[in-house]
Amino acid sequence: MRTDTEKKDATTQSAKFITWNLVIGLLLAFGAFHLFMEILEAVHGNGSQIAHVDQSILLWLHAHQRHGFTEAAELMAFLGSPIWVVSLGVVSAIAGFFVRKIRGAAWTLPIGIVGAGIIIQLIKTEVHRVRPTLFVPLLKETGYSFPSGHSLIAMVVYGLIGYFLMHLLKGRVSKAVVGTLTALLIVAIGVSRSYVGVHYPSDVLAGWAAGFPWLVTCLGLHEILSRRYAQAGEPVLEKAPPIAQAVCNATDKKQAA
Repeated sequence: MRTDTEKKDATTQSAKFITWNLVIGLLLAFGAFHLFMEILEAVHGNGSQIAHVDQSILLWLHAHQRHGFTEAAELMAFLGSPIWVVSLGVVSAIAGFFVRKIRGAAWTLPIGIVGAGIIIQLIKTEVHRVRPTLFVPLLKETGYSFPSGHSLIAMVVYGLIGYFLMHLLKGRVSKAVVGTLTALLIVAIGVSRSYVGVHYPSDVLAGWAAGFPWLVTCLGLHEILSRRYAQAGEPVLEKAPPIAQAVCNATDKKQAA
């Protein structure tokens, strides 16, 4: 059994770990938000430069359409569709009620899904960007183009599912594989939206950039609340990254001296 001093030290290290991860997360979220605002300003402005880039990429993708690529893009469109993503999120949230290690999924996923939906609708109704008309799209979509809802909601929901799934696995390799596959899936879903011709590449990039800060917010809430309330679930980020841990150790040594 740990002594009171050991418990105090563990609490202190946990607090430092939370602080460092919050700082890193906030910096990344701020960078993503800044990128989104830059894209939004370019789209809202004269848009000539970003329109040229968008059209060039769309025409290149259209010229390289192949049967196998098209089938893969259609599969990604399904995996990123709101009905599938929300259904998957609901199932994962329900699983959180029965699996203690992912208890946090029971409340973070519903919050993530609702928040993502609100963000998508607010931006779409504000920007009013029409969908590409350079060529006949492979899929039929309605509504405004900016940002890509598939990209945004995929970032949030698949990001949260990958986050909790890594907590169920043991070993750095398996967790790294899950993290990599999650990132690749999110990227593939976004790229497929431009491939099938229903979104400009800037729509996709804006979807990722707008979704990432909300994902970080959901992850941060879980990490903080799970360390204070057992009902909120278990923390997933159990160990500090090497750089943060090294700084914490150096700070401890300096204070001890």
